[in-house]
Amino acid sequence: MSNPNILVSSVSEAPDGWQRDAIQNFELRLLDAQNPFPCIFGVGAMAQGTLRFGFVADSGGQDSNLAHLLTLFTQVCRDLGNRTSLVCFFESWAVERNHDAYFRHFWALLHHTSTHDDDSWPVEVDRHPEHALFEFSFGGEAMFVVANTDLHTQRKSRYFERVTLTFQPRFVFDGLEAGGAKGDRARSIIRARLATYDAAPVSEQLGNYGDSNNREWRQYYLDDGQHAQIPSECPVHTFSPGAETVA
Repeated sequence: MSNPNILVSSVSEAPDGWQRDAIQNFELRLLDAQNPFPCIFGVGAMAQGTLRFGFVADSGGQDSNLAHLLTLFTQVCRDLGNRTSLVCFFESWAVERNHDAYFRHFWALLHHTSTHDDDSWPVEVDRHPEHALFEFSFGGEAMFVVANTDLHTQRKSRYFERVTLTFQPRFVFDGLEAGGAKGDRARSIIRARLATYDAAPVSEQLGNYGDSNNREWRQYYLDDGQHAQIPSECPVHTFSPGAETVA
């Protein structure tokens, strides 16, 4: 692939090879009418053509490649409407094949990627993962991050053939806050679909942004049905220049 740092909106725009296969398989999962995918927002965006897809190649450094894709996406995401996300497929995830190693690589990658961000962190978003108002941010946009991996064989909603990170801008959830009719209805539909889609029980980590008992970081990389599979503490203590990341 001559230029891995591009965004595409459809299978037809993807290069031949693993990139096109990844989008095709992703589309098949989200639009499967026989086995409805739990995230109704992702399904809607897929159907509307407002998702954007990127490919994170190994060459050039995963963090710099991901940062470039995030820069491109945050420049256009608000023009795409309130149902959009950036879906990033990774060429490889070169660590030991267990959840602990995947989890730590995931957080190290987010941390290193953030060091390439030239924009200010949104003032309303906290930089500390243990704060109720934390959310990963890039390009001035707060974004909920979803990690899908080939290890999530029981929690099928978090499974994909290759590691895939989805970045959902927080504005996607505007008007869908907990306690409101639309938000509660959406959560009810998603929870009901999760209960049938996944072999693992609905995660206890799922919560509502801003709730004092909620921690967003815990929802980014979920376990596969056993809490012991991943660490109980976030390896990144704060997102700021020079912050330490546990290897």
